[in-house]
Amino acid sequence: MDLKGILFWAGFLVVCLIIIFISHRTKKQIEEDGIVVTGIISRITDEGSPEEIDIHVYARYTTEEGEEVEGIISNPSPGLTVGQKVQLKYHPKRKSNARLI
Repeated sequence: MDLKGILFWAGFLVVCLIIIFISHRTKKQIEEDGIVVTGIISRITDEGSPEEIDIHVYARYTTEEGEEVEGIISNPSPGLTVGQKVQLKYHPKRKSNARLI
């Protein structure tokens, strides 16, 4: 492998590590400082191709400040249905990022 190839893969690895770090930090912040609310599953989408399933689950909830938000659930569980009430914790600074509790 030439120098360009090595640099490409090194850069790719750095980007992947940064994404993993940010995701882990966000999850930890929600667990520690997240604000608990009741939300309603608003939509479930499949962003994948015909060969691949990539399900995204969204919920609507009202923040402490009274703002209505539709956020993506970062840890959806099987069996969720549109209209279902769920207990969530949302990130205090990134209000559209929530986790089921």
